[in-house]
Amino acid sequence: MVKDYGQFCGLAKASSVLGERWSLLIVRDLSVAPCRFKDLHEGLPGIPTSVLTTRLRDLQVAGVVTRVADELPGGGVLYTLTPHGRALQPILDALGRWGAGTMTTPQPEDVVTDASLAAALRAGFQQGATDTTTSYVVHTGAATAWADATPDAITVGPGAPDRPADLTIHSGPQLRAVLAGELSPAAALSSGAVRIEGSPEVFERFVRTFHVPLTGAAEAVSR
Repeated sequence: MVKDYGQFCGLAKASSVLGERWSLLIVRDLSVAPCRFKDLHEGLPGIPTSVLTTRLRDLQVAGVVTRVADELPGGGVLYTLTPHGRALQPILDALGRWGAGTMTTPQPEDVVTDASLAAALRAGFQQGATDTTTSYVVHTGAATAWADATPDAITVGPGAPDRPADLTIHSGPQLRAVLAGELSPAAALSSGAVRIEGSPEVFERFVRTFHVPLTGAAEAVSR
């Protein structure tokens, strides 16, 4: 049951829909790509099946999520965002940038998923940072995502695309320092913190295109 705060306030109404645990992450994953229930469950480590079922039902009642038939043979049912739900994308990206501003080193129990990596790339996209179209594949830990960047827009997806990329990146948590501007592209490559399939020049373009600096709160949060 969705909680209502009893206030005639847009923020209160938004919080009643998205404020329950896991709700924002479900919407995040669906903003990257429609998902089957099984894929959603596997992509949200730690969420009980019963909670996922409840959250999806509440989001459907709120008009944020809907169910559609998968066009692939034997595909079953997909969960996807409604137009009302897709309107949350810039809000999700802004929240992602805000939260990433305090992220330095992951905790041992922290995981990166395909969808969370794709969403992070979308949130970090710097419009106008490049004057060409470039395709990227990023592997960090067990997670993989792809991004196609133009000067004005970004398209992302979970997993590996079915086509070659201009640049493929292999990295661990050090990639966060690169995107924050704390570790230069050249230093990341020379130290082995990042390995690439492609040219160093395209990697430098990647770093310009996806940038999420650390904020002043990062030091306090990391203590």
